[in-house]
Amino acid sequence: MGTLSIFMGKFGGQGEDSAPLGPPLLNAGAPNALGKFLDQFSVLTESYWFYQNTEELRYNTAEHKYYRVDPDLGNLTELHGVTQTLRIIDKSNALVPWASKKCAEKILRTIPLAPDSLMLAPISLADFTKLVMEAKNAHKEILEDAADLGHLAHKCLEDSIQQAIGHTGGVVKELINLPTEEKAKACAQAGFAWMQAHSVRWIKTEQKVYSREFKYAGTMDGKAFVDSCDDPACCTEQFKDSLSIVDWKSSNSLHPEYILQAAGAYHYAEQEEHGEIFQNCFVLRLGKNEEEAGKFEPWRIPAKDFPRAFRGFLLCLQLVELINEVKAWISTQAKGVREAKKMQRTAQKALDKAAVKAKRAAEKAQLKLDRAIEKERIKDDAKKTREEAKHAKQGAKIAIKSSVGQGTTTGERTSGKLCEASVRQGLEGVLPTIKADYPEMTEQIRGILEEAMIERKPFITGEI
Repeated sequence: MGTLSIFMGKFGGQGEDSAPLGPPLLNAGAPNALGKFLDQFSVLTESYWFYQNTEELRYNTAEHKYYRVDPDLGNLTELHGVTQTLRIIDKSNALVPWASKKCAEKILRTIPLAPDSLMLAPISLADFTKLVMEAKNAHKEILEDAADLGHLAHKCLEDSIQQAIGHTGGVVKELINLPTEEKAKACAQAGFAWMQAHSVRWIKTEQKVYSREFKYAGTMDGKAFVDSCDDPACCTEQFKDSLSIVDWKSSNSLHPEYILQAAGAYHYAEQEEHGEIFQNCFVLRLGKNEEEAGKFEPWRIPAKDFPRAFRGFLLCLQLVELINEVKAWISTQAKGVREAKKMQRTAQKALDKAAVKAKRAAEKAQLKLDRAIEKERIKDDAKKTREEAKHAKQGAKIAIKSSVGQGTTTGERTSGKLCEASVRQGLEGVLPTIKADYPEMTEQIRGILEEAMIERKPFITGEI
């Protein structure tokens, strides 16, 4: 089976021996085949439409990010998330001491004690180090547990509100899918108690909001009609059928950024798209401890405070954008520095390579020159040696002639040939003269003459 058939078989195509895994995705006759393929193998959720279905958003569930889909090319442009934007507000003054406290509490809770005493049990340094390193993440474990708790409570309230919107005109008569976890259950019951106290009629829940003007998106817990209650600590003024934004919180306390989130960002995006006029915004902390079970702590933000809340959110948004611009600038600068250093390394490498090549060429040329000089020296030495030998022979001949003329008689000559005794006599007689005339060649001349005598090669001289 071909490669394409195998690939198609993995994704629902009909290969020769493959059984289909589901409805064909890549099929010439299937409408929006590529879209179906991407939907099945993507972390993005389904599309959310805004502004009369002219603006499409997708949400990345893994990274918790919103993206706008380009209507022409389908490119994704990341948007600012409301919750992520508000995290620019520093809460370390409260969180750092709290995290340190939770770490210390876990150490005290997990360190081993000796039986029947208040003394610590023996523990090795390695085990104690492990215990401390595990304890330093105590705050993360608590936050994760709190997030799970909040999710359970939110899911119960969302399911109950959806049920009410579909069947009882938006009025929640009872909670459905109530969590078994006690704290999550307490939170859900606190939310239900607030609904009953304010005769809440829900319009939407878990609604996505999007500001086309300021390019941010988020999820609003709910939109509803709300009446005032009889408790002056909750409602300082009387109202009825107030179109309101509602946001649930399961935290231990209420924070100012919650107002910027709900009364600022969520309200403005909803009003920008639909032009609706809201009278109130409710931020509700749902009780989760045993003493707070079924109780709620409300913050009501009236419409007159919406502009101030939105200005606060915009300041956070502008700060996030400014920091992103600075980070981008730093990244560009760092990239430029890296490129410059890379170019410097490349240039230096080329220079080093050229230097090595030039050094090798110079060494080769010097070696060639040294060889030529040595060759000329050897040639000169050989020539000098030949000339010296030639001069020595000539000097020997002259000396012999002189010696023969002085130390021999006519009777001792026979047809121009000298006997060996005459040569030796002549040699002994001529050596002083040779030594005086040719001091540096004396030994060479002696050798030549002795060699001649040993080989018994007579020296032929002319008539004297």
